[in-house]
Amino acid sequence: MRPDKGASTPEVLPQELKVYKLVGVVKGLNADAKEVRIRHEEIPGFMGAMTMPFTIRDAAVFGTLHPGDKVEGKLRVQEEAGMVKDYELTDLRVTEPGGSSDQSERELSVSLSGGSPTIRVKPKNLEVGQDVPDFTMTGQDGKAFKLSDLRGEVVALTFVYTRCPLPDFCPLMDRKFSELAGRIERSPRRRGHVRLISVSFDPEHDTPDVLKKHASMRGANPPLWTYAVASHEELAKIAPRLGLMYGPTRDEIIHNLCTAVVDPRGKLARLEIGTTRNKWEVTDLLNTIDSLISNSGK
Repeated sequence: MRPDKGASTPEVLPQELKVYKLVGVVKGLNADAKEVRIRHEEIPGFMGAMTMPFTIRDAAVFGTLHPGDKVEGKLRVQEEAGMVKDYELTDLRVTEPGGSSDQSERELSVSLSGGSPTIRVKPKNLEVGQDVPDFTMTGQDGKAFKLSDLRGEVVALTFVYTRCPLPDFCPLMDRKFSELAGRIERSPRRRGHVRLISVSFDPEHDTPDVLKKHASMRGANPPLWTYAVASHEELAKIAPRLGLMYGPTRDEIIHNLCTAVVDPRGKLARLEIGTTRNKWEVTDLLNTIDSLISNSGK
């Protein structure tokens, strides 16, 4: 797909490296994770306006940034055969100090509800103990089901799409869920009380047939581990509350990582949100699962 007509032409460098100008406002900082969340303007020829996290390798930058600052930087996008393989935000600088660290300012994010990108006010992430919103998915077997249909079991959700080319994103979640499923399967105590669901946010491509083939390659066997897909309308019911952000570029879907554990009553027990790396370890998630099984008296 070619850049939008009339869009500025990005600098083209060797090895299919393209550099785009990014302009936006700092909405949040996490120096420990080297992550800055920016509400950026449209990047002509690449992606629409949205709020999303970026990893900044230069730790010194965090000493210059505050929520509310207007910033500019270079988004360096590595492509291979026309597909995004990696991206990095560099040369980030403050163009206008925000003058306030007030976190109550409304944060905006992209929504694909209805099939086209729109900008909406981003709600606060769910906290542990709060009810997880119900939504409908279609499993790899083609049958529709709701999250609420799994009440009484511990449910671990992660959000992926099968075409994702970045090894530290969806393929990483596939590997972690594969290890998680294997360890649960070997434990009779866990086996009958846990459901793992990898939910695709790419309904245009990830049909049940596609998911079934992908599940077979990954070793996902229902009912323990199932791949499912949800429409953008259904995802809009849960994604913002779990901190999941995703949006289309010219050829792919830019997104963060999100893994949630839901207890047998349908309440949030654990939420892991990340960008280039999801920090949770399989053993840690198993400890959470074991605790929920014990507390439920099973």
